[in-house]
Amino acid sequence: MNKKQMLLYLLVLVCTAGVYAQSPGKMKLSIRFAAMRTDAAMQQLKEACPVNIVYDGRSLNLQQWAIQARSFNQVPLTEVLDFLLQHTSVGYKEAGGAIVLYQKKQGHESSITGRIIDEQNNEPIIGATVRIDNLGITAGIDGAFTLKVPAGKYTVEISSVGYDRKRITDFEVKDHVELNTTLKRAKGQLQVVTVTAAANKEGVAALYARQKNSAALSDGISAEQIARTPDKNIGEVLKRVSGVAMVDNKNVVVRGLSERYNGSMLNGQLMPSTELNRKQFSFDIIPSNLVDNVVVYKTITPDMSAEFGGGLVTVNTAAIPSENFLSVSAGGSFNDKTTGRDFKGLLIGNKQYGGGIPGDRKLMGRTDWKSRSDIEAAFSPASFSNNWALYNYTPNPSQNYQVAGGRVIPFKNGQKLGLMASLTYRNTWQTQDVRMSRGGYEGKDSTSGEWAAFHGQRYGFTTNLGALAGIGYSTARHKISWQTLFLRTLDQQLIFGTGRNEPVGDAVGYFDLFTQTSLWQQQLKGEHLLTRNGITLRWNGSFTTLDKQRPDNHVMNANYLNSGKDSPFELVDFSIKDAQGAEGDGALRTWSRAFEKNYNWNIDLITPFRFNIKALNFQNSLKVGYAGWNKDRLFWVLNTGSGYNTGQYQPLTEYFEPTLHPDGKHISYDEFGDDLHKTASLHAGYVMMDNRIGNKLRLVWGIRAEYYNLNGVNQVLDSLFAGINKGRGGNNKFDYSELKNREPNLNFFPSANLTYNLNSGMNLRLAYSKSIIRPDLREMSFFREYDFELGGTYLSVTPVRSTLLHHYDFRYEWYPGPGEVISVSFFYKKLNYPMEIYKQGDNRIYELRNNRSADNKGIEAEVRKSLAFTKVSVLRNITLYGNFTWLDAKVVPMSVNYNLLDPTNPLKIQPVETTGPEENRPQTGASNYIVNAGVYYDARPVSLSFSYNYVSNRMFRPALYYRESLFERPLEGLDAQLSIKLLKQKMQLRINASNLLNSRSLVYRNFYVDPAIGAGTKTPSTKQLLYQKGDLIDYEASPGRTFSTTISYNF
Repeated sequence: MNKKQMLLYLLVLVCTAGVYAQSPGKMKLSIRFAAMRTDAAMQQLKEACPVNIVYDGRSLNLQQWAIQARSFNQVPLTEVLDFLLQHTSVGYKEAGGAIVLYQKKQGHESSITGRIIDEQNNEPIIGATVRIDNLGITAGIDGAFTLKVPAGKYTVEISSVGYDRKRITDFEVKDHVELNTTLKRAKGQLQVVTVTAAANKEGVAALYARQKNSAALSDGISAEQIARTPDKNIGEVLKRVSGVAMVDNKNVVVRGLSERYNGSMLNGQLMPSTELNRKQFSFDIIPSNLVDNVVVYKTITPDMSAEFGGGLVTVNTAAIPSENFLSVSAGGSFNDKTTGRDFKGLLIGNKQYGGGIPGDRKLMGRTDWKSRSDIEAAFSPASFSNNWALYNYTPNPSQNYQVAGGRVIPFKNGQKLGLMASLTYRNTWQTQDVRMSRGGYEGKDSTSGEWAAFHGQRYGFTTNLGALAGIGYSTARHKISWQTLFLRTLDQQLIFGTGRNEPVGDAVGYFDLFTQTSLWQQQLKGEHLLTRNGITLRWNGSFTTLDKQRPDNHVMNANYLNSGKDSPFELVDFSIKDAQGAEGDGALRTWSRAFEKNYNWNIDLITPFRFNIKALNFQNSLKVGYAGWNKDRLFWVLNTGSGYNTGQYQPLTEYFEPTLHPDGKHISYDEFGDDLHKTASLHAGYVMMDNRIGNKLRLVWGIRAEYYNLNGVNQVLDSLFAGINKGRGGNNKFDYSELKNREPNLNFFPSANLTYNLNSGMNLRLAYSKSIIRPDLREMSFFREYDFELGGTYLSVTPVRSTLLHHYDFRYEWYPGPGEVISVSFFYKKLNYPMEIYKQGDNRIYELRNNRSADNKGIEAEVRKSLAFTKVSVLRNITLYGNFTWLDAKVVPMSVNYNLLDPTNPLKIQPVETTGPEENRPQTGASNYIVNAGVYYDARPVSLSFSYNYVSNRMFRPALYYRESLFERPLEGLDAQLSIKLLKQKMQLRINASNLLNSRSLVYRNFYVDPAIGAGTKTPSTKQLLYQKGDLIDYEASPGRTFSTTISYNF
């Protein structure tokens, strides 16, 4: 009680002592209240009641609450006070014949946060009212709200003009809960719709409502669903989405199209390629605990990027908060092949734990080199240290930590400022058993008789860092926010073992692969409701930098002494001679860097309008916009040879010592010029109409135009022109228009999405769109480098052209209840000039090439169903989930001769395409079947989940001769999680188990008994394409089982 309240209390004691012989609270009265704020109701009671009611209105802040209309007839005063003050922080007491109001001591207050959206069009309902008893709040411009109430069970009523009211009964509030829900447009007279639901059911229902009402076909996964899995990053999460498969748990394959065909967006902005030499985004860089939801769009609308093949993967990180929060979590994991066991590696120190590059891996003391020419100008052999030494480690359990917090600062008139920040850290040790035939290892395994000459382990140490911060300001009609995101992954891998190597002989293999990837995104965006009839302006801009480095990677195959204990099996400092690498002289040490500055922007204006044609109502929205990006990308590779021609056995730590080569020849660099610095820009304009015809039909259609001068940044094309001219004398003025006209600067992309509502829970969808996949800047450069994952040298000397795609889709979807879905989709994709990385015959050389065409036809099915309808106590808390994808695909390969002349014009270069026989196979990374299944049991405070993932054998890397192609049998996954909430649900304990089947992944090449298949005159059957003992094992890895525990606490 403050000083002012104390003075009022003493005054009451003096002035009213003895007035009432009975308790003032028992005095009866009749009064009627309209719906009003609590401060006004208390003033009305004070004026109508003969008992003095004493309080300080300012300190109690009664105006923040409201009451519903109610009448009282000859009831005790305490009953009226209980009604007015329920769910407030104000109490009352009798003192000297009066009633004194006071501020209660602050106990624990729970909160409800959520978002209200239109069930029909998925748009936020601005100004929707959320009411619990006498408390009410109005949703903001994004449909979001926060309401604070004491813990308990409530009836929540949500309403807005033009919508049916929704009443959710038996809604239990403990600590913080989310209520994301929908309202349905009213038909004629307003109704009250009563729904019995729990918070998690309404949250999942809103997720599926967004999917149901999206203009484009989509599938997704929410933070709640992600939390039920042991997935550490989005690369692991995405494989659980219908129609999606992952390669190496980082690169996405959607509907049979590999990573290069799938766009990646982070917080609404297109992401650059994270790879040094391929167009793909590595989703393993994004920690799953920073993510709010992931949506995969499988058809596009004109306001989306036209660079679309199988899907557009959009990742949304945690948004500006709607309430105050603070949470911390910590965890550890145990791997049955790694933790507490022997582990080999190059030096792992504090730098690696912090995600940094250690000093001995820096190139002449620097990591910020901008070009190869700068490096060559400063090249000094004396600055290259000997860092080939190996060390023994005994890994402790892997660790992960996160702390996140947010604060909301309210202002008058519903304005508010939101702040949030999150930090996450993880390091992981993992050992995998490896067999392979890469890098020149050939022959049979002496133990099993299988074709895998190399046996060893893959020792991996990974550090992941993530930081997210944001600030947002919103009013009833405007919202503006800024967000910054920093992600860094450090990955240090050593593949180490022995085998038969050509031409070395019995050899030790040493493949050190060190990568650091850093991504920093800053984004500013706004949304403004310009008029009362809903004209809205949305804009955003972002700046992203991506820095991917491979500092001082080591590749060596060498003879080993294997005498007594002087052996790779006994010592880390064993004796070797005749060390060779993949490029240049001696063992390979290689440095490379890709650095990109990426600017993205877009602005949209949405204008709703409606009209009637007789009795038919048309609700429409016109969206016009402009978008673009600018990329500034540099790339360089430096390959060096190390310690060549020593001629005698020496310990590993001494073999590469510079003192053995006082002439400075312990290091030599390859003069092949991998050096690129290019800038490119794209500009796009679009017009999109959203027509709702009556209550059944919705047509979203329009066109997008994109301008991009691809030929102006094509280094390979320039090199080709120079080569043709030089080969034909060097002084010719050839006409290259046939090659240049393959890539027009301006392209148009129409699209249409038609939805027919069978009823409120069922949709039929049809969609068509045209899109394009362009080569990345890196793929239009002239380069050559070693790539372990390919097993050889990857080069770019042949020009590739963009892929044009036509998409046709049909889907039936049914949402039988909150959080439930049953859907079946059919799709067909026609690709002209698709791109794949091809293996050149028996050579370990790989190159990106165009096929002539490809056809993808497939079926997707998804089911998510709760067993609550059974009303059986054991079953009602179980939810079953599953999705299935079937794909039938064909590819027509081709070769191109670029050095032919037009017979009618001897100065005109006329490229000629030669197609090969049609191949009945999916493209790289795609499978014919994908299956996901899950069982979720939720009986608070305990929940249990099992998740299963199966991907059938798939094309890993095609070869010019199909019989020599590489295929992959992916890991078959079964994961489980047990979750327990403790301490009034403030603490959560999660116990996870991954790869319970102890599965392994396998890349292989078929050996065929049938000579006709070997000669290429006969196509192998599906059974023959599967792995059989006797086939060549290109690469096999067994990661073992991982068990982890995470404890989180919400303050």
